[in-house]
Amino acid sequence: MKRIAGMLVLLIALFAGSEAFAKDGSFEKAVRYYLKKDFRNAAEYLKQYIAEKPDPAAYYLLGYASYKLKRFDEANAYFAEAYLIDPAISPKTERLLKESH
Repeated sequence: MKRIAGMLVLLIALFAGSEAFAKDGSFEKAVRYYLKKDFRNAAEYLKQYIAEKPDPAAYYLLGYASYKLKRFDEANAYFAEAYLIDPAISPKTERLLKESH
């Protein structure tokens, strides 16, 4: 239950963050697909988004989408990339919790 709550906090923070929106809205679409549990489409839009902007939050969410699709090696690679950009990224980080308010 804590994991689900943490993921929801992360998604809200990612969705609300002003840096999270690409010009074409691919991040916004990805979050909508992820919340609908359509991880394939979420992953596709996240890949488009990170091609334009290497955002650690997008890599992190792409890691979760890949994990849900049972693409564990891909998931690990995306999580690693997120941590390279922002070593403090996590659903529990204070920064993300502050951004969601």
